[in-house]
Amino acid sequence: MNDLSIMLGVLMIVAFVVNIIVQLTKGFIPLPTKLWCILVSVAITLAALLVMSANKYIRLEFTSVVLSVAGSFVVAYVAMYGFDTLKDLWQRFKRGEDISNE
Repeated sequence: MNDLSIMLGVLMIVAFVVNIIVQLTKGFIPLPTKLWCILVSVAITLAALLVMSANKYIRLEFTSVVLSVAGSFVVAYVAMYGFDTLKDLWQRFKRGEDISNE
């Protein structure tokens, strides 16, 4: 259970970092924003894998690289839609709309 909580924490930190990087650089990059988010997500997730393997949290193997790339799509999804969904729910909550059926 401890490993799961560490991995979820790393996932949320990486998604936050990806979101910040994409928001700060999307005006300068001549790519669609969602594609840029996926590319940044893959790069940051692989960098996080390297940092975790250097600190001996996990072993760097082929399967961990493949799973890291697969996990980067989850990170990209959270970075693309997580903040917008949270902001939308907050605006609806402030206006007094019923959000219980979401």
